[in-house]
Amino acid sequence: MALDFQQVRQQIIRLAENAPLREEELRNLRETAEKLLAKYAADLDHLRDKVARAANLNKNLRCAIPTTEGFTDTFPLPDLPEKATIIAADGSQINPNRHWALEYCLVNVGAIQLKFGEGDAPEEVIETKLYYDEELYSGTGTITEGMVALMRDQREREVLADLAEKVKGPIITFTDGPVELWGLRELKASQRFERYLKALSKLHKLGAITAGYVDKPRSVFVIRLLELATLPEENLKEAGKRPWLLGVFDTTLFEKLLKPGDRTALFGIQSTSAKDYQDELALHFFYLNVSTDENNPYLVRVEVPAWVAENKNLLNDLHAVLIDQCQAISNRPYPYLLHRAHETAVVTRDEKEQVDIMISLELRNRALKPGFRSGKQFMKDQPGRTRIGK
Repeated sequence: MALDFQQVRQQIIRLAENAPLREEELRNLRETAEKLLAKYAADLDHLRDKVARAANLNKNLRCAIPTTEGFTDTFPLPDLPEKATIIAADGSQINPNRHWALEYCLVNVGAIQLKFGEGDAPEEVIETKLYYDEELYSGTGTITEGMVALMRDQREREVLADLAEKVKGPIITFTDGPVELWGLRELKASQRFERYLKALSKLHKLGAITAGYVDKPRSVFVIRLLELATLPEENLKEAGKRPWLLGVFDTTLFEKLLKPGDRTALFGIQSTSAKDYQDELALHFFYLNVSTDENNPYLVRVEVPAWVAENKNLLNDLHAVLIDQCQAISNRPYPYLLHRAHETAVVTRDEKEQVDIMISLELRNRALKPGFRSGKQFMKDQPGRTRIGK
């Protein structure tokens, strides 16, 4: 038995005993946050300046930046564009693992393209890239899973840009996950990150819309902004360091405000990576209620670069298309083309094993000996072993 269920049972009892008190605490915090949202809804210029001053004192500050739209403003569902080409991309990867017999990684990107308004069937594109030898290594050893994720995100956006280049007329592109890449120490020195930014710039030059769709977000950009709003001027250097609205998320603030199909105001993003996304690439976001049920809101976060955020026509087309895409799947709101792109991109265990066999055979055909599994991996691979994790 891997788990001591008796210990787990006792902890579950304590969890349930504490749940009513914690729920009451969260209810009070939510009410406080809602009052702060209303209080500062129109104090845009002052808060924008306050964020800038706080960021100069705390370089790691991460919060929302007010734009010209009031915090409690809501924007109803616009009309769909008459025609547009919609392209969604998603990726998956096989991460390198020193315990395997073969050292490599793989990035697989699937894209689905649909000519909206013309009745054509979606077109599928798959791009698979194997990385090996010197491509696997960095100055500190084998590349990390974070770097492989960056390679995946880079290729997703490049595939979108390459496909958009071949299309005439309005183009709307999106991926699953944020547009902003952050949190990796390797980013600054990475040519792949430069290629990612270049792909974004290419989409801008093509006049295409691009966005990142974040499902079930737990972001606190606006929450951190409201905490900052309450800070006295002499304590600005503490901005972001002592969050106190813990357990309250941005979506909590807007669930009561947004009707089905509505979006919130636009916000900018203050973060350590902001300097990497400047001018037309400066990142913004809004929340969108993709539910069709008045009593059960379902909010997602949508990230867009400045050239989309600052163009109402582009923003409205994106808004309308995302809602339309989410309504195509009846059981749970999620963009249909992103779902299709994921199905296209996902790499199964059987496919991974097939790649292993292909590499091993090719090496043996050249009288080369493949590597060997570690003892740990050998034991994990024994029949009947179902353990999850390390």
